[in-house]
Amino acid sequence: MSSPRDELAEGSEVGKVYLRRLVRAQLLLSLTALLAFGGLVGSLPLALYVLPGLHRAEVLGVPLPLVLLGPPIFVLLITIGWVYQRRADALDASFRELLHDP
Repeated sequence: MSSPRDELAEGSEVGKVYLRRLVRAQLLLSLTALLAFGGLVGSLPLALYVLPGLHRAEVLGVPLPLVLLGPPIFVLLITIGWVYQRRADALDASFRELLHDP
């Protein structure tokens, strides 16, 4: 019986399954990050449209829509990127562990 590393190196069907599962997991992670950021940022115009009073609200003299488009967006982007990187590293580590010879 050959190891997963041998299966992958030989390009066998089992090796292709291992690789396909890794690629799918990475794609799912990327789509999740994209949807999280896009959904949260994309909901802001919808919230401003549905709640017209938000246009007139101010925080320290700055209109609320500008405040929401400033630092919170960058914090959100950095947080999603940090979570994405940790999860991507975990996927890679899991794949390396699978290929590790006992």
